[in-house]
Amino acid sequence: MALSNALHTSPPRMLERIIRGRRAWRKNKLHREDWMVPVLDSCLAEIDAFIGVLRSNPIPTIALDLADYDLAACKKMMARVKAILDSGCGFAVLDKLPADQYKKSELTAVYWLLSSMIARPVAQSFDGTLLYNVHDTGKKIATRIRGDLTNQKLTWHTDYGFNQPPPYIGLLVLRTSKSGGVSLVVNLEAVHNEMRRRCPALLERLYRPYYWNRQGEHPAGDPITNINPIFKFDGDMLRARVNQRLLQVGHELMNEPMDQDGATALETLYEIMDDPGMNFTFQLEAGQIQYLHNWRCAHERTDYVDYDDPDKRRHLVRIFLRDEGARSYMG
Repeated sequence: MALSNALHTSPPRMLERIIRGRRAWRKNKLHREDWMVPVLDSCLAEIDAFIGVLRSNPIPTIALDLADYDLAACKKMMARVKAILDSGCGFAVLDKLPADQYKKSELTAVYWLLSSMIARPVAQSFDGTLLYNVHDTGKKIATRIRGDLTNQKLTWHTDYGFNQPPPYIGLLVLRTSKSGGVSLVVNLEAVHNEMRRRCPALLERLYRPYYWNRQGEHPAGDPITNINPIFKFDGDMLRARVNQRLLQVGHELMNEPMDQDGATALETLYEIMDDPGMNFTFQLEAGQIQYLHNWRCAHERTDYVDYDDPDKRRHLVRIFLRDEGARSYMG
């Protein structure tokens, strides 16, 4: 269905109630214990033993299998993380792996196994990449250049809204920047509540579709954009996806200006996410791992200044986690 036709169909199914409790948090209701998960000594001992085995029995990281290792304490820790993602505040930070004690490749191997305890790692680019390096390549954001390959500010977004977004995403911090690179997170269920309170008519527009730029991540000959709404409700769970730049470029690529209601609704959504009372700010440290429920929370990153020494430069590793569908990028 063409976007212009989809905008004038019968009203979409919407979540008509206010979401209450810690699922829909605002900054003043968020406590450190809601999102910070300490890596206990029992887990660190298991991790050290695993790395010792790995050094004697090397295997590619993406071939590592949980069944081959005894990680009972780590599994208990990651069960808590998953509970936070699913029914808690929607984001968690593991604090932390000893970044100065192990090689980058060893930390990444640990990250792979810990993440696999949440859900199955899946491809996050069309070429099948399972572990994605987030660092500054010296490029600038463009139609086919992702912001995570630059040092520029990344405004509020969920990951891969133009495709089949995974429910869970992770970021392992191997190195931090010289300055900047501050992380922000906002709960989209709380944002939905605020949209309903302020402007219910504009909220309804966010349940209708927009064009999304696919950033070239598709088979040759496929459409360069796809069509999706910001919010979708299946009768059970509210799912959100947002990335203002991808929507703006998507409409430009299709030579179809965004309708006024669509543009106003999107601007209002971003005004709410930008409200300091709605979002939470924190600085990630080397060795920490951030996990987000990608359907419940949006995130942002400030711009940053990096070190000249290549080994000190900001370096994160991203992972996508999803149990349903195929492991391939298209799902």
